[in-house]
Amino acid sequence: MGSIGLEFWHLWLILGAMLLTAEIFVPGFVLAGLGVAAFVAGFAHFASDSLGWAMLAFSVASLVFFFGIRPLAVRTFMDDKPSPFGVNAMIGKRVVISDSPDLGGGMQTHFRDTLWSVQSDDDLMEGDEAEIIEVKSTVLVVKRINH
Repeated sequence: MGSIGLEFWHLWLILGAMLLTAEIFVPGFVLAGLGVAAFVAGFAHFASDSLGWAMLAFSVASLVFFFGIRPLAVRTFMDDKPSPFGVNAMIGKRVVISDSPDLGGGMQTHFRDTLWSVQSDDDLMEGDEAEIIEVKSTVLVVKRINH
């Protein structure tokens, strides 16, 4: 491969960089491990000038990552809690009912800068405080807050 100035170990490093970059777009912390393993293989190939040693290094580094480092990282940095952004950030917030069925319309409330339709199993009236328990498209599902 001397005509373009690249050796095989350069290709391992390029592959590693591409995999680490691709990790940004893929959830699960998988491609980063393969990227690091490609770097290890590149250095093994550089040191030994043998594709066999590079493949062995890639395999061992991948196994170490997937059975050692990845489970630890997933336990430490990733959890099953819902994201605190978007719709999930609305759950648990308090609202005041601004309209009720006895006035001829459906229940509504203002949350932040938007007027939302409200659904509840409780009998709510205008002025009642409620807590958001779910968001269904453009409808807030709420429950009465007992004082």
